[in-house]
Amino acid sequence: MAKSKVSEQVRSLESRLNVRLLHRSTRKISLTTEGHAFYQHSNGLLPLAEQAVTAIQHLSSDVAGVIRIGTTIDVGSYVLSPLISSFSAQYPNVVFDIQLDDGLQDPVAAQLDMVIRMGELTSSSMVGRELAPFEMGVYASQTYLADAPPLTQLKDLEQHPWVTLTRLNLPQDRLTLTNPQGQRCEIQTRPKHICNAPLGAMSMVQQGMGVGLIANFLADEIKDPSLVRLFEDYHLPDATMNILYPSRRHLTPRVRLFIDYLIDAIRA
Repeated sequence: MAKSKVSEQVRSLESRLNVRLLHRSTRKISLTTEGHAFYQHSNGLLPLAEQAVTAIQHLSSDVAGVIRIGTTIDVGSYVLSPLISSFSAQYPNVVFDIQLDDGLQDPVAAQLDMVIRMGELTSSSMVGRELAPFEMGVYASQTYLADAPPLTQLKDLEQHPWVTLTRLNLPQDRLTLTNPQGQRCEIQTRPKHICNAPLGAMSMVQQGMGVGLIANFLADEIKDPSLVRLFEDYHLPDATMNILYPSRRHLTPRVRLFIDYLIDAIRA
């Protein structure tokens, strides 16, 4: 640092403390009594500051520490859990704190490193990345189908009671189903029961309380032989699984590494 800059900093400090720290002459500079006392008390601060910087640099370069994730119960149980297990085997010094909640989660207020959600990326305050598309099909239980009116064409679904998943936010309870050939069919549902949790809605369908939309990956994991997919060629389009986190900047290596790992593993 240039001498002029040092002199400026010392004068600023003297002004703030309202004392003279140095005796100055044209030939030499020496400490005043106050300057000597200040030096004795502050002499050990620089090594402490250097130790603090070294400690933070070590933490920022090591794959260790806590990763806090918020997600829904179904995703946490059937998607995230096996991926966390394999990641932990590679990086045993990483600790996971998983917050399962089928309601909306604020990652900043809850001090979460990331949130994994099904549906649209609607938050403008967070960075959002699509993990993978997924399909939701129409399902019913064999118990329900045994006594229900026949289902021979898609429009027949309008005559049946529905178990509705509230998070889908269906406009005026209408949904559009599509098939691989791009054919689309709009259905006016008749909600009889509603639920805010995918596992809860699926359970209600399993109990014969109506027809409902269920994520195919969830139905595949449950493997309930009494659960029947209706009109197998048709599904709810444009459904995605997404990851959201507060900022791209200053992500710790463990969080950045896990995000990349999640994207690669789910898209594989």
